[in-house]
Amino acid sequence: MQYKALGITLTFTSLILGASTVIAQSNSIDPTAFLNGKSRSCQGCDLRGVDLSNSRRVNAQLRQANLSEANLSNGYFEGAFFTCANLAKADLSNAKFPFANFVDADLRGANLQGADLSRTDLSGAIVDQTTVLTDANLEGAKLWDARTIYQPGIDLSTIERNAELERQRVRCRSNS
Repeated sequence: MQYKALGITLTFTSLILGASTVIAQSNSIDPTAFLNGKSRSCQGCDLRGVDLSNSRRVNAQLRQANLSEANLSNGYFEGAFFTCANLAKADLSNAKFPFANFVDADLRGANLQGADLSRTDLSGAIVDQTTVLTDANLEGAKLWDARTIYQPGIDLSTIERNAELERQRVRCRSNS
């Protein structure tokens, strides 16, 4: 398609096709496209037990994805969105998640040993006694009560939990 204005001819066909190609490569609900690195997004995907260890996925969009028992160890997930994701029993050890979003994520039984969760949003995240946070860097993280920003020395077990609020928040997860 060509347009002529003020003596200048513009061709838009390649620009439009190029833009749609970029969009298709960046957003998908196809787990295979995400796993092959052709998409940075896989919202609502079933990724149970996948191996994403040692991978780099900046700004990954994994909202409502089922990543239970997945291996994300030693990976780099800066700015990733795990909102409402099921990460139960997942291995996130030694992975880096700076500025990531774990709002309402299920982290029961997840191994976060040595993980970098600095400046993450863990508001409403479901953690329990089986969630391993040993040596995790929580500096500046917004914790599950959404009011507390982690500071060195905070005893995580003293942060009050509101069971009714958590029951309401869990509704965002359709895959758990």
